[in-house]
Amino acid sequence: MRVIIGLVEHIGDIVACEPVARYVKMKYPECEVTWVVDKAYRELVDTNPYVDKTIAVECLTDWIKISRHDNYDKVIDLHVNYRVCSHCRIPLIKEHGNPFINAFEWLDHGALLEAFSVGAGLPKLSAAPRLYLGESHARAVDSLGLPIEYCVIHRESNNVEKDWTGEKWESLANWIAQNLKLPIVEIGVSKDGVVSPLAGRAMDLVSKTSILETAEVIRRARFFIGVDSGPAHLANAVGTPGVILLGRMGAFRQYTPYTGLYGSDAPEVQLARNLTGPARELPVQEVIDATRYVAEILNGRRDGAARARPQSIAVVQGKAAEDPSEPIAISREDRALVRESALYDEAWYVLHYPEVESSGMDPVDHFLSVGGRLGYRPGPDFDGDGYLNRNSDVASSGMNPLLHYVKFGANEGREVRQPGRIGSPEPKQPKPGDHQSMAGLMGETAALPLELKDLVPVSEVPRTFAFYLPQFHPIAENNWAHGMGFTEWNNVIKSKPLFPGHYQPKVPGELGYYDLRSFDVMREQVDLALAHGISGFCFYYYYFHGKKLLYKPIENYIRSDLKMPFFFLWANENWSKRWDGGDQEVIIEQHHSPEDDVAFIRELFPLFEDERYTKVNGKPVLMIYKAHLFPDVLSTTEIWREEMAKRGFPGIYLVMVDDWSSDPVQPRQLGFDASYEIPSNVTPSDVLYEDAESLGLQDDFTGRIVDYDKFAKFHMSRSFPEYRRFRTVMLPWDNTARYGSRAIVHVNTQTDAYKTWLSQAMLDTYTRYPAEERFVFLHSWNEWCEGTYLEPDGKSGRRYLEQTRDAIEEVRNAVMVGLNAKEAHAVALLRRIQREKDEGAFRILQATRVQLASFGRARDTLSQTLHETQLELARTQTALDEALEMLRMRRGNGQPTSELGRGLTRRLKSIVRG
Repeated sequence: MRVIIGLVEHIGDIVACEPVARYVKMKYPECEVTWVVDKAYRELVDTNPYVDKTIAVECLTDWIKISRHDNYDKVIDLHVNYRVCSHCRIPLIKEHGNPFINAFEWLDHGALLEAFSVGAGLPKLSAAPRLYLGESHARAVDSLGLPIEYCVIHRESNNVEKDWTGEKWESLANWIAQNLKLPIVEIGVSKDGVVSPLAGRAMDLVSKTSILETAEVIRRARFFIGVDSGPAHLANAVGTPGVILLGRMGAFRQYTPYTGLYGSDAPEVQLARNLTGPARELPVQEVIDATRYVAEILNGRRDGAARARPQSIAVVQGKAAEDPSEPIAISREDRALVRESALYDEAWYVLHYPEVESSGMDPVDHFLSVGGRLGYRPGPDFDGDGYLNRNSDVASSGMNPLLHYVKFGANEGREVRQPGRIGSPEPKQPKPGDHQSMAGLMGETAALPLELKDLVPVSEVPRTFAFYLPQFHPIAENNWAHGMGFTEWNNVIKSKPLFPGHYQPKVPGELGYYDLRSFDVMREQVDLALAHGISGFCFYYYYFHGKKLLYKPIENYIRSDLKMPFFFLWANENWSKRWDGGDQEVIIEQHHSPEDDVAFIRELFPLFEDERYTKVNGKPVLMIYKAHLFPDVLSTTEIWREEMAKRGFPGIYLVMVDDWSSDPVQPRQLGFDASYEIPSNVTPSDVLYEDAESLGLQDDFTGRIVDYDKFAKFHMSRSFPEYRRFRTVMLPWDNTARYGSRAIVHVNTQTDAYKTWLSQAMLDTYTRYPAEERFVFLHSWNEWCEGTYLEPDGKSGRRYLEQTRDAIEEVRNAVMVGLNAKEAHAVALLRRIQREKDEGAFRILQATRVQLASFGRARDTLSQTLHETQLELARTQTALDEALEMLRMRRGNGQPTSELGRGLTRRLKSIVRG
């Protein structure tokens, strides 16, 4: 078996992912492992005893060629999707592994090794990395004349966002010299001959040692201080205590890229963080305090005993693992049951608990007699410690947790919690069916093991939330602006048809022209929604610097005994007579300020604490309609998160609209967790109704007629971005009631396009996102003036509600097919084919966007080229028309065909020369 691993650059990535080679070699002992790496970093791979062959390349583009065209039994691509080659600026579009672990969100999936391993289609690996230093490295460092005791500083990374300022490094070095009396050794690579701020204060080894010689220098140091870069990973791998400077990096607010020592709670490691900005803004005193703390810890240990240097550390539930005093007897039957279980991964077990390897025991024996009692996980999909904590009878019996589950627990329906990172708590991980486990739907890996299939519950089906408009009752502000007693029904009733057969005015069905001040109406609406499979309502929330409008229906709901889940979408725009949120004819203006940010979020605390309020991993979901209207939206979201933490929430899950501009906006850059679609904002000319003139439109009509069937198909085929964007499925649109002859009207609505769109959106969501983040939005429940509603009307009755119920039921059945292995494989194949079709467009669009961004002005150049090409095509078309006209004229004059051909050829040549 030939296995090829690809991780071309950089030092930190390659060091962090060293456990991958160990895992593969232990998983497939007879395989030949080849690692493709940039020639500058090959020494890290050449010395790895678990790698049989190294292929040194110039850049990431070479890996792309090798992975696509060479013949290997297994390709393990450790690069995250859309990683751009630092040499060629060509983005990687992954063909192996999980394409949704990408360059923009990979740290959401854990430390560097964890994210990269999942992205490669492997189980999540959380093991401590190793380096393989030899005598040659020791001899080279011996010759340097290092002090007997020293600390190491590494100042600069390959990303200026991660670096600290020279002045601050100088201040820190002065403090170390004055207070710790410890020599400093500076390592790294010089940049453009710039003089180091530590010149004269440190022994200079910058650009003077190889990578592994640098690692040996770090290994001998008392402690390490540096930015998040390659040498920090070297320090982690050799077990040197340290202080790491971390700041906000791009879309990542708080991240820990390390597994092993630097990813643990060990007191001799301090991560100095700036959560609101880059590392350069970290105060000097904060880093001094962290350094002092580490130095005091090490001094205390010196007073006790000589410091040990384990190559790797296993941590379980925040404490070092200790072997129980006496092993237990193991039967042959028990060994066989565990070995045959899909939940036991021997290579994973040995990798994460290094004492298994040094114990000399058979790994399955170690797990049954030692590891199980310590709560060790037998593989990535079984949390033994959690199983014992939830099942006191198993814990008191002394029986191995996995053995109990295999023999009894599975049949008894006991839960198997998915794993987090060893040694640290983590939010609930995806279950089978999620994007991490559904690798078979994405291009690799066979169907799920039967033991895992049994864990797929109905609750895995994506949740559908309908947008709910609370405007159907009079309020003082509307009375003043539109007249006494005004509600949206006033516009609905007076609407006029724009062409023969146009269904206007819209007439409500069984719910009638309701008044939302009456709670009975809300109860009927909830009963109707639940009866048709809808999970809950997303209420439009109207808040203006302390004042809430149209709040009575929501207030009635909150005070009621209704159980349906809900959450809010803040329509944070001006309240105007035009219903467009603009600055014309404004009734109430929206003012954003830091003080209002605090007041706004605190106003919502009691609602967030309502058990019905929808949450993701305990974080209340809050949607924002127009994030771009905030003066400093990133500061606003930081204020909200800080206030939530003070209140005791684990956080807040923020979702923004994605479709206000043609260029996708990465939500995390603005402090959001995800975005959602507004399909009505994306209506290309291709979906306009081709035969609009035949409708008999009024002469003053200036709106647009849209073919709903084409519109739905267009949105079904929209490519997914590289970030979380929740699907929105929209009912036919017709805002004649508000805009009259300027309306947008959908026609051709009597097909199953809505039902198909909803089914596809739910299946896409199911295969891409973890269970708690599987949202599909329905636009909408009751926007009667926009003509987009699920509520029954006088023409179609419950037609769209019934289509909603049918689509949800079909998806639920498709999901639950996973309980049958053969059928699951068939469904997976169909979804994979569909996915590959979608991925084609997805990859092309994303690759183009990444490349354009990389080349700066390329977009303008391309636009100019396209414009010139269009002009040339227009000239060519004109010339061809002239040539054809000449052909017709000459044929009419009886000119021979050959002469006509020669004349046409001469004309075309003149066009080309022109």
